[in-house]
Amino acid sequence: MGIFCAGPAPGQNGEMERHYFDANATTPPLPRVVEVMARAMAESWGNPTSTHREGQRARHLLEEARREVAASLSVAPAQIIFCASATEALYLLFRGLQPALGDKPALVFPGEHSACLNPLREWSGVRWMPAAAEGAATVVQMAANNETGILYAMPAVPGAVRVKDAAQAWGKVPVDLADCDAAVFSGHKIGGPRGAAVLWLRPELPWKAVLEGPQERRRRGGTEDLAAILGLAEAVAALPGRLAGHAQLAPLRDALEAEVLSWSPAYAVIGRDQPRLPNTSSLLLRGKTGESVQIALDLAGFAVSTGSACHSGATKPSHAITALGFAEEEARSVLRVSMLPGTSAATVSALAAALKRILQPPLR
Repeated sequence: MGIFCAGPAPGQNGEMERHYFDANATTPPLPRVVEVMARAMAESWGNPTSTHREGQRARHLLEEARREVAASLSVAPAQIIFCASATEALYLLFRGLQPALGDKPALVFPGEHSACLNPLREWSGVRWMPAAAEGAATVVQMAANNETGILYAMPAVPGAVRVKDAAQAWGKVPVDLADCDAAVFSGHKIGGPRGAAVLWLRPELPWKAVLEGPQERRRRGGTEDLAAILGLAEAVAALPGRLAGHAQLAPLRDALEAEVLSWSPAYAVIGRDQPRLPNTSSLLLRGKTGESVQIALDLAGFAVSTGSACHSGATKPSHAITALGFAEEEARSVLRVSMLPGTSAATVSALAAALKRILQPPLR
């Protein structure tokens, strides 16, 4: 494994240098995003719903951002609803579909994010994949799992409303909306800000607004966070380069995994033989506790995760891992490494060296 030849480098002034390997939790905002948001907060602070000049200037910028996001997804601008988070978008989506579909069979991927599963608790007809799809009125399938990086195709169920959670896939791999009727996207996963997300709906869906108000064509009440939305649009403009950057991470991911697997036959990579996000490694370190390894790496200067950031501190093992057939003890041994575009071979080498020191301490 030729890339693994260097140890961690010291930071400036002798301080420990930090290395970020938790991109699936959140990403740093792009410099241009920060600039656009700062300008918007200083100059375009009007309420987009107001009819005076300040409000209408804000409205113009809001609709311009909507057109940019819609163009990137190849959909009509009127089909885009801006929300504050993907969690909110999923809640509005499922609550809005519930009157028409909540008591009918819904086929759901069991490894979905909790933001998707929680509003579905109020639906009476949920059944879990791989249950038979016949008769399902709704199909819910994430495009990419945030903990394992595994990519999933939308099941073909004629006549069903097909919902895609694309929050983790967006910006890492191409996202196709031809196979679904509704989708959710998150800004802070693509170098945009927290506080801005997208809900896309086909116009013919049996969906009713839950949080009414004059904003977002009366589909999502609450004054839009214009600065965050403009930051999101700026991040969307950078998506072509971001996709290319992620594609370059796959060899680094594969080399890291091969190195870790060489240390013990008990170790494994979840989804290694399946299509995955190019930046994500889900390392199954049997005999170790993922949380303790994560803490040790943090002390060594490396930010990694044991899974979804939304579940940090949870005592239960990840349902996304156990849904794949792994035992609870195995699920507790998982360490997730997710890289940012531009991550270097030297930085991955430093991570591997630190991880080896933690997993295989020298004998005394």
